[in-house]
Amino acid sequence: MHPTASLVIVVLVAFRVIQCSPPTTRPKVAVSCVIPNEVQAGICVPPGDCPAFQRINEIGELSSTGRISFLRELYCDIDADQSGVCCPRNSLLSYRQPTLNESLPRRDRTVFATRFGENDSFQCGDSSMINKVRGGKIAAIDEFPWMAMLLYGPSNAPGCGGALISSSFVITAAHCLVGKNVQDKGNLKFVRLGEYDINRDPDCMVEGNYEDCTDGKQDIKPKRVIPHPEYSSSQFSQHHDLGLIQLERSVSFSDFIRHICLPPMMAGSALTSPGTKYNVCGWGRTNFFRAGLGGDALSPIKLKTTLPYFDHGECQEIYRAKKLSLGSGQLCAGGQKADTCAGDSGSPLMFFDRKEGTWLLTGVVSMGVKECGMEGMPGIYTNVGQYVSWIKKTANV
Repeated sequence: MHPTASLVIVVLVAFRVIQCSPPTTRPKVAVSCVIPNEVQAGICVPPGDCPAFQRINEIGELSSTGRISFLRELYCDIDADQSGVCCPRNSLLSYRQPTLNESLPRRDRTVFATRFGENDSFQCGDSSMINKVRGGKIAAIDEFPWMAMLLYGPSNAPGCGGALISSSFVITAAHCLVGKNVQDKGNLKFVRLGEYDINRDPDCMVEGNYEDCTDGKQDIKPKRVIPHPEYSSSQFSQHHDLGLIQLERSVSFSDFIRHICLPPMMAGSALTSPGTKYNVCGWGRTNFFRAGLGGDALSPIKLKTTLPYFDHGECQEIYRAKKLSLGSGQLCAGGQKADTCAGDSGSPLMFFDRKEGTWLLTGVVSMGVKECGMEGMPGIYTNVGQYVSWIKKTANV
């Protein structure tokens, strides 16, 4: 039975996080950084403390490859735990030329195939040969290439996210496949892969002395949707909120379409322990852009953010007060303010294994409080490590 508590719990959720920069986290010495197209160095500050950045961070400018690329180049590290933007030292100044040259040669991305076939040369969880882990909130054009966008109903409207786990299977949340949310949106029509900017195709980004462009998005029909057999859409706690989508055809891997690694079976404390940090990515609802989106609109470009692990016992206590019971197949992350929303329902919660140099699928966005980004209120994710056996058996991976 749904609770009557004033704090509404929603299933279809995107996590909004707002910049929080307490003075105690500021470094004593300003960090110098490079501003594109300018000779004088800038200083690395939180985005909200840079008027020049706020003046150009408009949603209406994102149709420009040069502007998006310029915004990405501004990102810098204030310290080990806080990212910022490169701001003019005189805060009254504006950026001289807030765009990058788009008239550059295309980057040549050569596919190295093995004798076993083209897809055999692509290791799971490898985000790119060129860009590994990068800072900032706007994802690189080839970052997290396993991201999937689920399109619903006659208008092919985006509704959920997912992640490619093989050449023919995508993982998502079960509530993205069955139940009231699907009834309201319409049936799943397509799984979109290779997407970056929903307003353009193909997508391009200026990287160094080259223009880096995708191969274009792919919309693939689902052959089967497979919610976890123990999932019940009527259960308020949303246990076993996990599902698989078999694609109508297999995809060929590239730098822009790849699969993420599954975690080891019953993955232990390394993935779910205090101090662990995760990444989420998607086209979620956001307050990243200064104006023009409105409070409930999706980002047109792929965004990312980092979330901390949240203690399971503490998370249980928080949600128990909301009449919600967490199971062993759920984990919590977030609960701290940051500076962007990035993560639709069904999107992956990811952990970067530095030893192996690969990304592991740790969780799937399930649910949280309606006002995402609230201090002390973590989001709830399906713990993929608890379901690896079912996933491998069902998807034959």
